[in-house]
Amino acid sequence: MHWWSQQACDAAAEAQAADPSPRNLMAAAQVQALVSLAEALHRIAATMEERDESDNAPPLPARSK
Repeated sequence: MHWWSQQACDAAAEAQAADPSPRNLMAAAQVQALVSLAEALHRIAATMEERDESDNAPPLPARSK
């Protein structure tokens, strides 16, 4: 887990503990979902960078419209 995702999760948990209302529960769930998306995008970007650095990697397939 990255430092930014840990901070986001900690802040959401603190807010939820301070006020366990349904609104804060939903906000904490949204933070968790956004952190998961951010981590997935970070992994994708790292994989693409590694692929670009590799000389023998085949080109990525083009996406048709």
